[in-house]
Amino acid sequence: MGAWTTMDEQRTEATDLPNPLGQDADALRISGLTLAYRTPDNRLNEVVRGVDLTLRRGEILGLVGESGCGKSTTALAAIGFRSADIRVLGGEALLGADDLLSMPREALRAIWGKRVAFVAQQAGLALNASLPIGRLLADPIQKHLGLTGEVLRRYQIELLRRVEIRDPEQALAKFVFQFSGGQQQRLAIAIALSCRPEILVLDEPTTGLDATTQAHISALLVTLVREGGVSVIYVSHDLALLHDIADRIAVMYAGEIVEIGDADDIVTAPRHPYTRALMMAAPSIRTPGMVAGIPGRPPLSTVRGGCGFAPRCRYVLDACTRQDVALLARGGHPVRCLRATELPPGAPGLAPLESVPVGDVVLKVSDLVCQYSKWMTPTVRGVSLEVRHGETIGIIGESGSGKSTFLRGIAGLLPPTSGRVEFRGKPLAGSVADRHRAERRDLQLIFQNPDSSLNPRQTVGAILKRPIRLFRGRLDHAQEHALLERLLDDVQLPRAVLHRYPAELSGGQKQRIAIARAFAADPAVLLCDEITSALDVSVQASILEILVRLSHERGVATIFVSHDLAVVRMLAATTLVMRNGALVEAGPTAELFRSPHHDYTRTLLAAVHDLPRGALPQP
Repeated sequence: MGAWTTMDEQRTEATDLPNPLGQDADALRISGLTLAYRTPDNRLNEVVRGVDLTLRRGEILGLVGESGCGKSTTALAAIGFRSADIRVLGGEALLGADDLLSMPREALRAIWGKRVAFVAQQAGLALNASLPIGRLLADPIQKHLGLTGEVLRRYQIELLRRVEIRDPEQALAKFVFQFSGGQQQRLAIAIALSCRPEILVLDEPTTGLDATTQAHISALLVTLVREGGVSVIYVSHDLALLHDIADRIAVMYAGEIVEIGDADDIVTAPRHPYTRALMMAAPSIRTPGMVAGIPGRPPLSTVRGGCGFAPRCRYVLDACTRQDVALLARGGHPVRCLRATELPPGAPGLAPLESVPVGDVVLKVSDLVCQYSKWMTPTVRGVSLEVRHGETIGIIGESGSGKSTFLRGIAGLLPPTSGRVEFRGKPLAGSVADRHRAERRDLQLIFQNPDSSLNPRQTVGAILKRPIRLFRGRLDHAQEHALLERLLDDVQLPRAVLHRYPAELSGGQKQRIAIARAFAADPAVLLCDEITSALDVSVQASILEILVRLSHERGVATIFVSHDLAVVRMLAATTLVMRNGALVEAGPTAELFRSPHHDYTRTLLAAVHDLPRGALPQP
């Protein structure tokens, strides 16, 4: 049995958690939740309006939508947690007879951790890095359950075993930074579930993790919450993941619920154009096709006197912009759309992929070995590949498999220990510092995190001018400015961003700037290192559309590293599978995904969540 039962015999009656709601009652009832942020000029900006949600006992309720749609704000406010600049304008959130919205913070502290728990997106930042794991686990257990001494230690060890942490006895003395990202999330889950809460809020707990780690943690979560009878609000932008693990899904846009229903109904018979757009933005591993980004961005506040999605909707009518739209049962489940019953039935499909002609071999890598010091085991062990003009090569594998290090070896940022990199038949120096300017121009690397790759002290204009001046030769002011404007047009950004700093841009906008900077050099080969891993699905789709279009127009060869197998399935003609620094399988993408030969490849593919697909809907 699990941790929840094996330790029960050692607890006193005082530590047992009561069930004040009863077996058949709802776990949490949210009514009319309306929230606003106080702006710097002391005005209120309404970001959530009139949200009604019922969380049933033992249920997993998914909240899905783009960043900025109010998902996390709603979920956290519903358990009484809100930042100093948030204001509750109306509504209630009932945990039994207790309204968590009106309770003072002192009373909430007695509930948080015991009856209500929370797991953040980045456990490494959310957990106190100065305390050992044993102390982090002990604090809530001692406070809420009263366990001490050897009983506490045995309970801690059992909790760590339940979340599959190796050597739990030794883990208690370690610190957060000594664990991988997936292990940190497991630790956060153990802490959240340590006091057997009634309600668990999960805020993107697997975003940024590779497919197998995500699958392991998701399966673990489902098992633990089902065994413990916990009710879960699961916030995510991953509709395919929620379809597989949630009982019901609520779709949020502009601070309102626009569609809610059983998970299978939402994805097999979506009734709101926004839900359909989210599905068309998500790549598929089983039914490959080209994703479609959603034009524009979500509004920064709720919209009155019309549908908030109207400016981005392909089905919009004049009436949609003149009146508020109620959440009503239309076509099977509640949806906030005037045209819900008119939309094409079934799940939307993806546009067919275009074939791209390829040319001669432009980059050849032979038996590359990379290691960070001579005392360490090589991170990359004898990997080879060829990429042709206009071709895209995908590289997949779990975190730590050596994918990113392999790219850095090709780029010369980590000089290889041995092996050979050739560009158009000529060998390249191992270090980028020893390569000619033209060679540095021809290989451009786009990093995973634009926050660390874009200079925060330079404007976008200055960031883009640098590769132009380094690699494009002498241009006069008019020519340079025209090229800057063309680059912004290529990545679909307004020209006003030239005068802004990276901190003033969204994550998707910053990644577009990183792509524009790479193309500013006029490269022959792009090295893309997990460039969409931190983006929500709609922003990812827009970035991928831009990358595919520009690569095809310019005939650029691309090596695309990703833990998102569906993205690689869509982009790559050939796929390489890496594990522990070595190449374990390679071949044409369609064939490799359809009939993998290596057990590890089969494990990766089995971990992927996918959505059912139908025909591409017409406008």
